[in-house]
Amino acid sequence: MKKGYITEIFSSFQGEGPYAGRRQIFIRFAGCPLSCFYCDTPYARDPTPGTCTVFGNNERFIENPMPAHLVIEFVKELRTPDLHSISYTGGEPLLSPSFVEEIAKAAKSMHLKNFIETNGCSARAFASVAGYFDFASIDIKLRNHRAVEEKDYDRLYSNAMECIKISVDRGIETIVKVVVIKNTAVEEIEEICRDLADLNIKFVLQPVTVSGGRAQIDIEPGIKELFALSETAGLFLPRVMVIPQVHKFMRIR
Repeated sequence: MKKGYITEIFSSFQGEGPYAGRRQIFIRFAGCPLSCFYCDTPYARDPTPGTCTVFGNNERFIENPMPAHLVIEFVKELRTPDLHSISYTGGEPLLSPSFVEEIAKAAKSMHLKNFIETNGCSARAFASVAGYFDFASIDIKLRNHRAVEEKDYDRLYSNAMECIKISVDRGIETIVKVVVIKNTAVEEIEEICRDLADLNIKFVLQPVTVSGGRAQIDIEPGIKELFALSETAGLFLPRVMVIPQVHKFMRIR
């Protein structure tokens, strides 16, 4: 039985992308190799948190690392009639591929659908778990996200693109998400969409959502910028949508 580090487990509504508003059980895996400046879950970057918080009828703190069978027990406890799928999120779930695989395999045996949310940092890890997933939401990071050092950006981008191709080839419903900030270059979005043009995906432009203090208000893109970026994407892709982080407006996890 595999063990791994999880930051939190909870039930809520999906807040991003085309499945916003659908009920999911979220398993937030610990650790992330990226350092995006707009990250809204910086606490999940810690790869070895001492405990996992489980939000249910009672808030509980479970010692890490957790065995996969215990994660599944919490999934059973949190399961509701309106459940769409289990979201494997982070942090970054691809840092724990064998642990993710064991949980996803068990979920499949319970006839549950699996939904992975990843930054696509490792095509190799993604390929090892892809067979257990029905949905994949894969982020493409822009250079101005400062996710990695400039010298490492091309490698990150190529891994994300390879994850997308693997996902499509495996018949997984594939969502590609790009967070956009003020003054995002139309040319950069065009280049990404050219690379995606022959793939069966849904493409989401997600305007960054400022939370907490308003000091970062200048990073939010304006509506004219969003129109321009959407129109550019539409030249290459048939299913383009602009969707903010809905859960922040709903004030839920």
